[in-house]
Amino acid sequence: MKRILDRSFRYVPSHETDVRKTFERIRKEHEAAQQPPADTVVQINREKKSA
Repeated sequence: MKRILDRSFRYVPSHETDVRKTFERIRKEHEAAQQPPADTVVQINREKKSA
């Protein structure tokens, strides 16, 4: 989370803020963080058959 003393922090006046868009962006970021990466490799254990 950015702090007000952080140089990259930019103040946005309330009349220029769209709360719906902000919550939608945060919801999408949260959903993306909850999903496992698409390139996950799952190891398949094969049972050894006795001869």
